[in-house]
Amino acid sequence: MSPAPFTSRNARNLAGMVATLPWPPNAVVLARNAVSLRRERPWTGFAGRDPARLTELAEAGLRWFARSQDAVGSGGVGDFRFQGWTPGYPEVTGYIIPTMLDWAARLSRDDLRGRAIRMAEWELGIQQPDGGFESWYEGEGRPPVVFNTGQVIRGLVRAAAETGEERFLDGARRAGDWIISGQEPDGSFSKGNYLDMTRVYDVYATAALAQLAKASGDDRYARAALANAEFAVSQQLPNGWFDLCDNVPEGNATPSTHTLGYTADGLLEIGTLLDEPELVAAGELTARALLDQVEPGGRLPGRFDRNWSPAAEYVVLTGSSQLGILLALIHTRTAEADLIEGAWALLDFVAYCQHLNSVGSNRRGALTGSYPVWGRYVPLKYPSWATKFYLDHIRLLLEADTPSSA
Repeated sequence: MSPAPFTSRNARNLAGMVATLPWPPNAVVLARNAVSLRRERPWTGFAGRDPARLTELAEAGLRWFARSQDAVGSGGVGDFRFQGWTPGYPEVTGYIIPTMLDWAARLSRDDLRGRAIRMAEWELGIQQPDGGFESWYEGEGRPPVVFNTGQVIRGLVRAAAETGEERFLDGARRAGDWIISGQEPDGSFSKGNYLDMTRVYDVYATAALAQLAKASGDDRYARAALANAEFAVSQQLPNGWFDLCDNVPEGNATPSTHTLGYTADGLLEIGTLLDEPELVAAGELTARALLDQVEPGGRLPGRFDRNWSPAAEYVVLTGSSQLGILLALIHTRTAEADLIEGAWALLDFVAYCQHLNSVGSNRRGALTGSYPVWGRYVPLKYPSWATKFYLDHIRLLLEADTPSSA
């Protein structure tokens, strides 16, 4: 997920957040961030390598998901802003479902499994007649969007595999049919996309189509995923950077690590699922280029220009965990030590930020959008997608074949 352009609606939201800055928990978060900036790399080695400690960090995030689902009340997961909880977020709840099920299996937690299935049932209940899923929050009346719908497919396909219930796969097929009905001849999407923009990080949505192809046996979804991946690769520079890689036109010159991560991950996933090595190589190229930008201790600037020069002082925490995920996935195949060490360093940084901003029950265990918390990527907010990728990051490191003993 990427932030919306700065509209009057965003201005109202920001004004509401600013008005709540004096509220004690918010003031404490701001003060802790300000103090942190004056310290020299306090995150170095923060997470450690002890499985018990890493599991505790993950369980804090899982408890926050449960609190969010309970606060929303309808079955979905929302975000926490400085002024309070949002409604459920269809897109993000969709790809939280596999995360919850992965941790349910790892921890032998039936309660997590039950929450994940409830999320999938909620998604079916709000699916639009054409098969798509609305953008942003439940009840806002927005039209369906390709990227958002793809993320719900991830959850429905996984719920179908978990339960054996055809209704989840049927919902995923309807969503997939809606997506491919609007695909352009070059494999891209514009109609049915946020702001009607053509963007390469849709490959993270069409990777869900590749999953659906495997689950349903319908090659139409695989062909659509492959065509979209080929379009994305056509926008990649030899150094691994991507054009058309941000959520708003003015961001394309300096895309965030979040959207770069989506693009690389989507290519890696499609290439792996459909046995297309050149797509795997394209995703790896971007991941390795980003690894070269990770600073000592695990700090990764949040935006980069086409020469991989940093274009932001703040860190996009979601993007940092996405890179950690990519490095861990590549490491499972190559066993390169620098990849897994980079993933561990990134986790140190993100885990430190989880601790830094866990003030009060509504924030405890979650991640903010940016470090510092007022950075321009979803400022003063705990977006649910940040915690989702963080939990995946932790799990993959716990499951790494050769975790570091440093």
